[in-house]
Amino acid sequence: MKHPEEVVRLFNKTDEEVLQQSDVLLDSFQKNKTAFIERFTQLSDPFADEWAQCTLIARAVPPDYATVSEQANQTATLENLMDQGRTLFQTVMLYVELAFPNNPAVMRLFGQSQYNSARNNQLKLPILLRTLHTQLMKPEYYQALIAKGLRFEDIERIESTAQNIITQDIAQQNAKKDRTQTAHQRIAAMNAVWEKMALVCQSAKLVFQDDATTYNLFLLTDSETPKPDDSTPPSDAK
Repeated sequence: MKHPEEVVRLFNKTDEEVLQQSDVLLDSFQKNKTAFIERFTQLSDPFADEWAQCTLIARAVPPDYATVSEQANQTATLENLMDQGRTLFQTVMLYVELAFPNNPAVMRLFGQSQYNSARNNQLKLPILLRTLHTQLMKPEYYQALIAKGLRFEDIERIESTAQNIITQDIAQQNAKKDRTQTAHQRIAAMNAVWEKMALVCQSAKLVFQDDATTYNLFLLTDSETPKPDDSTPPSDAK
């Protein structure tokens, strides 16, 4: 099966510059619409309204910094939960050492040997915490640890923290996907604006070939050259 084609920008300017230029060009087009339509019927109504609508849609798509900020917030929340999970694990292990000194078998049972590989992994740490909680609730360990001072509320927090990490990891992954989807939406929306601008500026080469002043209103600089080619006028030129 063929993979979907990646959406690629048709322009080199920033989004803000394109949107600003779109407003200016649309205004100039409206003032000279009759001259355009005489040569290119495809520029007749509702072309101008469609162009304005494309610009509104493009402006409504959140900028990249907004989606980056949301992703950063989700990541920071996840890191905070991971830190809570590490603290809980280390706290419990201190009491395990007190309750069962010089007992490597018990330490392994509580996951000490797995900690280093799991401590910074949002998939492994919740599993380690849940394993820890399961062992803590066994009578032969629970009573001994409580007797050494391990608080019941800390034991309760282990399970909830593990679940919170899982939930927040999903939120972080969704934020990453949302950023990608929004980026694609933004590029597609901006390309639609650019195509309207390029078509009008392309047409202006013929419409105002004897009017340099008006022609310059629709002149794109080299860095703004429409892609892939701006040399061929629209097919319905009269």
